[in-house]
Amino acid sequence: MNRGNTDFHMQLLTNIAYTSSTLFVPVYASEIGANSAEIGAIVASYSVALLLSNYTFGRLSDMYGRRPILAAGLLFASLMAFMQLEALSPPALLAVRFLLGLSAGSSSSLIAYAMDLKRDLGYFSSIAALGSAIGQGFAGVALYLFAGRIIGHSILAPVFIMSSLLLFVAFAFSLKSGYVRQNASGRVKFFPPGVFSGGRAAYISLAIRHFGATAIWAIFPLFCLALTPASYSYGLRLSLVASIYVLNSVVQMLAMRFLTRGLAHRTLVLWGIVLSALTFFSFTLVRNFSELAATQLLLGVGWSFMYVGGLGYVVERSSSRGASAGMLASFMAMSGIGGPIAGGAIAGGAASLLGPGNAGGYAAVMYFAATATAAAAILFYLMEFRMSRRPAKSKGSATGR
Repeated sequence: MNRGNTDFHMQLLTNIAYTSSTLFVPVYASEIGANSAEIGAIVASYSVALLLSNYTFGRLSDMYGRRPILAAGLLFASLMAFMQLEALSPPALLAVRFLLGLSAGSSSSLIAYAMDLKRDLGYFSSIAALGSAIGQGFAGVALYLFAGRIIGHSILAPVFIMSSLLLFVAFAFSLKSGYVRQNASGRVKFFPPGVFSGGRAAYISLAIRHFGATAIWAIFPLFCLALTPASYSYGLRLSLVASIYVLNSVVQMLAMRFLTRGLAHRTLVLWGIVLSALTFFSFTLVRNFSELAATQLLLGVGWSFMYVGGLGYVVERSSSRGASAGMLASFMAMSGIGGPIAGGAIAGGAASLLGPGNAGGYAAVMYFAATATAAAAILFYLMEFRMSRRPAKSKGSATGR
């Protein structure tokens, strides 16, 4: 079968869809009456679902083939993206985001499919960053154009509708993808041996880093919004917030495409975590929107190194590609459960202690994330250093590639 570039198309479309509808969820939650703790819970619900679905989808695609798993996940995701239009209360939004997260777990089977086709990991990941940039840019433009002209129940309605349509198109592409089946379902284990042990240094360290990061992301749109000029219209201020995310995604795309080649995966992981820690600390020094934009350069490179390196690190150490990619995504999703809740709690608690205004609360979250991420960098260095001194089982594991 001629598989063409269906994996690239699905990678682009799904990332446009997921990022565009996710970007302003904290802001939307605040508009429908959610407090800081509820915003954290809503963001965390998506990660709870990813925790449950990422490994499951990845492993099932190893067992039953990539195409049926991708198709089912994308079709359900299209429906749930549309249902966000009817989420008019914090509990309803939490439920819909949870169901959307369950279906979004099919992304792990998409990564495994791309690796079956022997795609360059850096280039394939850069397509995701491009999709994120487009999705975030669209969200910002749509909010600016439709500000004051609410369609349906929310200013975000055009974004949710576009997200649903793009996921349906991705579903159509999935029907044309190659049917890759690695094992017969009756002869494989759902948890194959060696998947965790081979990549445990990356699984644990990246989970800690992501815990700190998602604590920030739960309040980051609100932090960005607070730095925009108060004299601007609400729609324009939200568009400026979107531009920060677009800048970060563009940096990711370029870094993944051009800066990750030729570097050992473990080197990429270590430097990615270190750069993330420095970025989180730099957020505490930001005093205006221009300074915030400058931090995105460091953040984009750090994430690119960590993601491409981490994915390559775990996949090269296991014969079950879907399971490895899914387990890494599930570990990061697990961090995304506690991180937003911790971020909301820290921000709310610090703001209460420091008096009116949220600046102190935001800074407390960022100090927490920087400390946790620095600890993750130290842990990965120690674990990988110990592992590297052991006799190598193969040339691939000895080089870290």
